[in-house]
Amino acid sequence: MSRGPGQSGDSADGYGHLQLTTLPGWRGFVTEIPAVPELLPEAIWSGLADDKRACYDDDRIDHHSRLLVVQTPTIRQVITSGRRLIQMNKNAHYGRCGLMVSGPARTGKTTALTQLGKTVEVIHRRRHPNSSSDIPVIYITVPPAATPKMIAMEFARFFDLPISTRSNITDIADAVCGVSTDAHVTLVAVDELHNLNTATRAGAEASDTLKYFSERIPATFVYAGISLERTGLLSGPR
Repeated sequence: MSRGPGQSGDSADGYGHLQLTTLPGWRGFVTEIPAVPELLPEAIWSGLADDKRACYDDDRIDHHSRLLVVQTPTIRQVITSGRRLIQMNKNAHYGRCGLMVSGPARTGKTTALTQLGKTVEVIHRRRHPNSSSDIPVIYITVPPAATPKMIAMEFARFFDLPISTRSNITDIADAVCGVSTDAHVTLVAVDELHNLNTATRAGAEASDTLKYFSERIPATFVYAGISLERTGLLSGPR
């Protein structure tokens, strides 16, 4: 039996909520409010049985691993720029502007990208409380040595579309664009863009596929990757 959008088999293994590249995982990230564990006095903590103390310590470590993201100037700038572009692109029939977040590794590009997506989705839910079927944000990552079909499959995977192994890229793209339009997607976040190698034919065609999606889906595309200005993505006809 095939699964529809919003129903993912990833959640069954207990790790689906960690996959932002799936709709259930993304929604879990947006709505998650970690519970703050009670801080026990040292006398009570030391008096706990070993197994209970270990569980208590694990809960506190788990809490600290999910602390809130600090709104740095860079994150605020990405969020402000992204929201402004969404407003500008709202009524555009073509030629929508996008945004690139570039920098060295481990400098917070993914954090900025996901915080923009989270902000956009939270605002959408507040403004449209009765639109539970809407999917305002898509989040995907570009696979290494990406091909056009791999890019299309990342979009389909986010929606958990029942794609047949015999489906070609046109079938997948049509399904993705149809669901995106029906679900009122306003932001498409594309991470790990440096995995696109436009020096190869497959990489160049994958780049064209992303551009095709940006023209078919009436949304603002935001990209993030390592030193994108040095990868060749911003040079040449593409």
